[in-house]
Amino acid sequence: PDFVNTLLELKGPKYDGEFLHSKIQSLLGATRVNETLTNVVIPAFDVKNLQPTIFSTFDAQSRPLKNALLSDVCISTSAAPTYLPAHFFQTRDDAGNTRDFNLIDGGVAANNPTMVTINQITRKMIVDKQDLPGGAD
Repeated sequence: PDFVNTLLELKGPKYDGEFLHSKIQSLLGATRVNETLTNVVIPAFDVKNLQPTIFSTFDAQSRPLKNALLSDVCISTSAAPTYLPAHFFQTRDDAGNTRDFNLIDGGVAANNPTMVTINQITRKMIVDKQDLPGGAD
């Protein structure tokens, strides 16, 4: 019986996330990733596609389908499995194209997001055709 009770307790996330979702949404409103006051890199993990999804200011500025509401990104990256449910949302560009996201905790994708950030900086520098720091003159 104890084993059965333990399995039943593990059936879903511990919290429904409704309070957290409403608080984050009320604080961030309609702010999108491309509107952050500083450059950000926020990892999440897509449970449907089984791959990391990285949101960044750089991507949001150049790829409209990655310019999600900041509240959706924050809810997603904080959805730790067993504690909070995965977060589903959809983005739409000006041409009417959509992209679905089914995301959980960013730590699943990048427990230490330093390498993800370095990758984003390098990509931006290549696009901007800047020299990498410490590179040959």
